[in-house]
Amino acid sequence: MDKKILVIMLCSILVTMSLSFPVLADSQDQETEIMNPPITITIETPQEGNLYVMGAQIIPLPFDLTIVFGPLTVRAGVTGINGFEVAFFIDNQLKFNDTSWPFEYPWWDLSFGRHTIKVELVGYGLTDSVEVFKIF
Repeated sequence: MDKKILVIMLCSILVTMSLSFPVLADSQDQETEIMNPPITITIETPQEGNLYVMGAQIIPLPFDLTIVFGPLTVRAGVTGINGFEVAFFIDNQLKFNDTSWPFEYPWWDLSFGRHTIKVELVGYGLTDSVEVFKIF
């Protein structure tokens, strides 16, 4: 009878251990994601499909084109790292590099027509872009 109890106890321990480890691994993965969020860069302003007048977001538009009247401050958001550089491009031409938060470029050039705004996290190869139609 002692051998049966010992076998049952060992089986119970093995089953408990095999069930515990996947749960611990999942919680460790989630903890790692919380501690080390993914590195991203996004254009926060202007947002796709909106109308901007003199830098202010006025209304969402019923189509994906972004329309900008007048000057606009382009803003980028970065997550997951510290100590980096954000490059701002208009139509693939480098306009400004920013190394401190908030990451902004005052796009006050007079222009008319379709343009592509792009931001790049220098040294990481991460980019985001938005197409706009700018008037003035």
